[in-house]
Amino acid sequence: MAHYFSEAQIDAFKECFFFHAKKGYVSNEGELSIIIRSLNFCITKDEVHKYFSKASSVNKFNLDGRIDFASFLNIMHSHSQVENKQRELKAALVAQDRERKGHLNAAELRHILTNIGEKLSNKEVDSLFSEAGVHSNGHVNISSFVEIIMTPQADY
Repeated sequence: MAHYFSEAQIDAFKECFFFHAKKGYVSNEGELSIIIRSLNFCITKDEVHKYFSKASSVNKFNLDGRIDFASFLNIMHSHSQVENKQRELKAALVAQDRERKGHLNAAELRHILTNIGEKLSNKEVDSLFSEAGVHSNGHVNISSFVEIIMTPQADY
């Protein structure tokens, strides 16, 4: 799995895995779900069930339904191939574009971000708008906005 993830990603996965899996393995779907969600991935109960069942049955030496870190990395690779946060965010915002013009009013976007789903504070929205060059009385191009806020910032 080292060729699918960076060393930093693997370190983050390992830290989170062993923080939650104190015995060095995951023994149920609830633990697996918590770990994956803690890593900021969105996963459904059905996906957790599928991954847990597959991982605990693939290892013929694993008769007690335990998932070790190596199996967990396989799960994370599989799920990272399915999940596309940028596409999902864009689809969610496009669904709010009643006029189908590809943009939202900034006030409407602020309302969405502060009131729906995982609510952001006004300060967090101000920061996003500043980063994306959005004026509070203007319109926001959905594609550009998503591209800008989903592009990782350099940390040097």
